[in-house]
Amino acid sequence: MFWADVVAKELKKRKLSLEWVDDMKTPSGRVHVGALRGVVIHDLVFKALKDAGVKTKYTYIFDNHDPMDSLPVYLPKEKFEKYLGMPLYKIPSPELGFDNYAQFYAEEFMSVFNAIGCHPEIIWATDLYLSRKMNSLIKVCLDKTDIIRKIYEEVYKKKISSDWYPFQAYCPNCGKVSTTKVYKWDGEFVYFKCTVNGLGWTKGCGYDGKVSPLSNKKGINGKLPWKVEWACKWKAVGVTVEGAGKDHMSRGGSHDIASLICKRVINYEVPYPLPYEFFLIEGKKMSSSKGLGSSAKEMLKILPSEILRFLMVKTRINQAINFDPAGDTIPKLFDDYQLAGQEYFKKGQRDKDLARIFELSQVDKIESLPKIRFMTLAQWVQMPNLQNKIREEGLEEWAKYARIWLDRYASESVKFEIQKKIPKEVKILNKKQKAFLKKVAEELTKDWNAEEFQKKLYDWAKELDLSSEKAFQALYIPLIGKDHGPKAGWLILEYKEFVQKRFQDVSFVQS
Repeated sequence: MFWADVVAKELKKRKLSLEWVDDMKTPSGRVHVGALRGVVIHDLVFKALKDAGVKTKYTYIFDNHDPMDSLPVYLPKEKFEKYLGMPLYKIPSPELGFDNYAQFYAEEFMSVFNAIGCHPEIIWATDLYLSRKMNSLIKVCLDKTDIIRKIYEEVYKKKISSDWYPFQAYCPNCGKVSTTKVYKWDGEFVYFKCTVNGLGWTKGCGYDGKVSPLSNKKGINGKLPWKVEWACKWKAVGVTVEGAGKDHMSRGGSHDIASLICKRVINYEVPYPLPYEFFLIEGKKMSSSKGLGSSAKEMLKILPSEILRFLMVKTRINQAINFDPAGDTIPKLFDDYQLAGQEYFKKGQRDKDLARIFELSQVDKIESLPKIRFMTLAQWVQMPNLQNKIREEGLEEWAKYARIWLDRYASESVKFEIQKKIPKEVKILNKKQKAFLKKVAEELTKDWNAEEFQKKLYDWAKELDLSSEKAFQALYIPLIGKDHGPKAGWLILEYKEFVQKRFQDVSFVQS
């Protein structure tokens, strides 16, 4: 049984009136593809719950109130460095048409996960605070600061200062939140100082004052530190299912803190956990705030929606996805998708898990799938004579991605171009090879199908006591200037008259 269906079956036993699935992300820059894995994992559980007849809801929280704690490499330092330490929703958008920085990057990410079939209800963290749903939880956490300090000490095995409080005030003078330090809570106000020094990457203004930690429709005065806030958001929203990457879910990680906050501070059942492995690009973990790694938007440019979703769906959540677009990774991914599709459409006995993976990978309803392999299609797009055939067989969409793969990631060995003039490399061909070309040219006066012709090429080489390697070298060099290429039978018959003349001409070239 597919893992998400196993989870849904287990959750169904709880008989809750509503299973609320949630995920969240800070839109600190171009959101990397690793965060997309989390969106898909939660979407799979949401859909599996629906299929199991469980009432469910799926939300996605954008933490737009978090501070900018580093500057992405693709943003101009002179324009954005002054905003370091400020809440993302108070920073201007890098492009016109958006209310703020957070909205710009959040909507970019939304467009990607919507494109791959994930449509959670969006919750902005600022709205959660402005709605006052967090107020009672903020007060409880401040009232129980001693307990929270002990939780931190227990998990991190180090002493927490007696003047540390679980709240970050927004400085009314400079607007920063990263630089403020709350040192007192009197039950109504938090007292804080905006420290000038203390962080290496930004400076505060030195303001010292007090503010109510509670938000209202007029504005937000600050926020809980995120490990505490994570637990409080679960309760404020009503979350019953939420996972995270293994860095957060490992022993001593953020999830341990949030879980203990639930149990000892706010009296809320910890949501069903879904720990999952990283999505790596060429073995490297990515960072949105630093601008490192492949963004989700970029991934959607090199893979069609259903294939990108399939990449996430087919990999078990306890296994890392290590995606290297170079070499044959992308062709193999398309092949795997087609194999899963064959199981889905198969009549009678089939691999149920593979069929389910294909079903859950779909963005739109699918009636059939291309029968031609991606690598073959990559050869077709390099052959001008086959462009009409690509259109006739409805392969334009996949052909677009085949061209992208050839242009960006394919090795030189799979690229070729029909040479308009006889390549100079034909001079290396020996007499037997030229005799072979002459034989092939003569046989091209007959009608052939590609499969039969491919077999005959081996027979004719054998008749001339020519090895297969030398025979195919003789076929490819006059046509594409390389000693290897696509299936020769198909290539030759697609350019039959041209090939016939080329082989005849080459057979007379002096070595």
